[in-house]
Amino acid sequence: MNELYNILSNFVTSGLLLAYGLMLLFTVIPDNPLLGNYRKARYMMAFAYLFFFSMGIAEYLLGNSSETGISLMQTITLSIAASQALLFTLALFALLEVRFPGWWYIFCEAIPVLLLITGIFTAYFLCSEDYFNVAFYVFAGIYVLLLAHYTYLFLTIYRRFRFRMDNYFSDLDAGRLRWVFFSFFAALSIGITALLSAAFMTTLIALIFTLVFDIFYTFFTFRFINYAYQFYAIERALDNTMSKETETALLEETITGNEPVGTYDRPSFAALEKKIEHWVADKGFTEQGITIDTLASKILTNNKYLSTYINAYKKQTFREWINELRIEESKILLLQYPQMTVNEISAQTGFSDKSHFLRQFKKQSGISTTDWKNKCV
Repeated sequence: MNELYNILSNFVTSGLLLAYGLMLLFTVIPDNPLLGNYRKARYMMAFAYLFFFSMGIAEYLLGNSSETGISLMQTITLSIAASQALLFTLALFALLEVRFPGWWYIFCEAIPVLLLITGIFTAYFLCSEDYFNVAFYVFAGIYVLLLAHYTYLFLTIYRRFRFRMDNYFSDLDAGRLRWVFFSFFAALSIGITALLSAAFMTTLIALIFTLVFDIFYTFFTFRFINYAYQFYAIERALDNTMSKETETALLEETITGNEPVGTYDRPSFAALEKKIEHWVADKGFTEQGITIDTLASKILTNNKYLSTYINAYKKQTFREWINELRIEESKILLLQYPQMTVNEISAQTGFSDKSHFLRQFKKQSGISTTDWKNKCV
């Protein structure tokens, strides 16, 4: 078991981390100004991989099977886990946020991690075994607080990202980059597992952790590299010139249903409302794949102005509003044309996917299409 772990940890994992770090550094990135944050994220992840590689080499050169060796493994594992949590979170931020803060913000977020790493290594080199064990659990508690902090930051950024997607796309495109959400929580789970493996270090736990680590980082590296090409599908949705403060206020209004304050008054939207009423009457919402850009061009307005109106006065995102219109239209078709299949109604009301239509119908009506039809007949 020890021999298998040593081979996997010292050769396979180290080799993968070195290879992936170099891939992230040298794989060509398309020349697009909006990918500036992605470039930062690539450099951060490349640094992270190379740092993990160097820490693995240090463990190989310094580690042994004594109690001191276990203390060293605990020190290195906690250091890698804290570094992973910081760099992974910041890198994912950059995929979701065009206006990602600069290097000063990154430096400020890095300070607690640097202090943790310095502290745990100082405790390892200077403290006796008993004092080191106490110090380890203190630093483990700090690490847990950092994980909670990063989780809060990520959920805040991800909520804004989904708000932009839902304010731009009407269909399943709004779910793009869902892998980023799952990757964060997969990495969080790995971080928690790393803490547990460091606290209750056994060869079997370390072996399982290393296997999961290798599989996840292989998946994540290739997803991360491919993001540059996925980006073009969501570029317009992310390139939002609305100020962060206005966007945050509209997001809160959409969620809470509060009346809009100050900036926008109802009379200023009178002309826009008439255009939208005509568009709805013509059943423009049944066009598949419609985006807020498409609608804005049809009614000759600005997409930010249109988005503000929908968020502030409809209390919905663009996607929610379009889906509500489509579901109401589908109810009419279900009653008027009972011979129509679900596939036909789904396509005629603008849904590109039958299962998505059925989920939206049940979400808004509380019952299935069949139950609704039986209830109304």
